[in-house]
Amino acid sequence: MNQGTPIVEILLGTLPLIGSVLIHGAGMSLVHWVFETRAIPQYRAHGHALGYFAAMIALMLVTHLAEIFMWSAVLVGIEAVESFRDAFYYAAGTYTTLGYGEGTLPKPWRLLAPMIAISGLFAFGWTSGTLFNIVTQASLIRTKGAAVTPSQK
Repeated sequence: MNQGTPIVEILLGTLPLIGSVLIHGAGMSLVHWVFETRAIPQYRAHGHALGYFAAMIALMLVTHLAEIFMWSAVLVGIEAVESFRDAFYYAAGTYTTLGYGEGTLPKPWRLLAPMIAISGLFAFGWTSGTLFNIVTQASLIRTKGAAVTPSQK
């Protein structure tokens, strides 16, 4: 890869970043679907839906792991990291912005690290928003269910 210009590296890094965002969109759509079609009716009927809330958290985790898996496959595919295990470790540390500092990518691919971190920042922001939305909606349902209506007096 040409060491003089980072354009190709940035363009190649943008493709998996977009893929990561699309994976995340699919995952968060599934979380919302489970909440709207399964958890809300359960919550309204019984006042709790712990199993569904646990399933939604697990879906969020699986979504993040799928994105890290995708980045790992890219790193191995371009031969920036030799083994998938090392690629997964590197991608997970970078995606979560922990940045252990135990290694760096080869010079031709170093700009992929910020791209991985950007995708993680996007994803964790989106997940936080989704979780906040779900908790807010559940709280509103609980509040409405606990409210005393004029006919109940």
